[in-house]
Amino acid sequence: MALLIETDVSRKFQYEQQLQAEERTLGELGDKLDAIEQQLQASNFSHSKQEDKQKQLQKELEQERKKLKYEKEIFISYAWGGDSETYVNHLDEVLQSKGIAIIRDKRDLGYKGLIKAFMEKIGSGKCVIAVISDKYLKSPNCMFELVQIAKNDDFYDRFFPIVLPDVQIYKPIERIKYIKYWEEQIKELDEAMKCVSATNLQGFREEIDLYTEIRHTIAELTNLLKDMNTLTPDIHNESVFDELSKAIAQRLDE
Repeated sequence: MALLIETDVSRKFQYEQQLQAEERTLGELGDKLDAIEQQLQASNFSHSKQEDKQKQLQKELEQERKKLKYEKEIFISYAWGGDSETYVNHLDEVLQSKGIAIIRDKRDLGYKGLIKAFMEKIGSGKCVIAVISDKYLKSPNCMFELVQIAKNDDFYDRFFPIVLPDVQIYKPIERIKYIKYWEEQIKELDEAMKCVSATNLQGFREEIDLYTEIRHTIAELTNLLKDMNTLTPDIHNESVFDELSKAIAQRLDE
């Protein structure tokens, strides 16, 4: 791997960017550790109290370590199955070969992991690659992630979309079809909810609220995707995701 990185300019660039980011993170952690050690040395606590204080400060250090790690995380949002997942598997392999690790639900969520919390974490991630397919734009979970990404600060800077060929958003009539789809989903669920007692609708109200939020934002989001030069999937493949890798490295360096 080291020889390959040294003989490939683009990979060397990405590798150096990754190392610099990791060195900065380690430096920040080192500063935190030094501060903790100074607090312990300066304290006049009894031995038992000093141990308690040490545990507390070590816990704070661990929380800080997780926070710093989280700030460097790269998430990927995509629809499971079909061409979308095949493309994501290839993208994952290529980025790993460049020294760029991405976090994806199938690998990192874990057994009994909370799906909504994980999706919210994706939404606030520093870098989020979104592989947009027709299935993605019709999936409640995928659209929840996209809405969360858009609701957080620096949406444009954190968002790295790849639009697959089956997405039809480049004409107004095509984008309207997605709006109609979500209006139909809202209507269908609303009518079904009327058939049961309101006391038995725990969780369903939240679902229809999500559909409504998607309906309110999908026009703006698809218009943005239409306007962005996201490069075609084939161009990304032919360049071995070079432009995407550079954009991610630049974002992580901010």
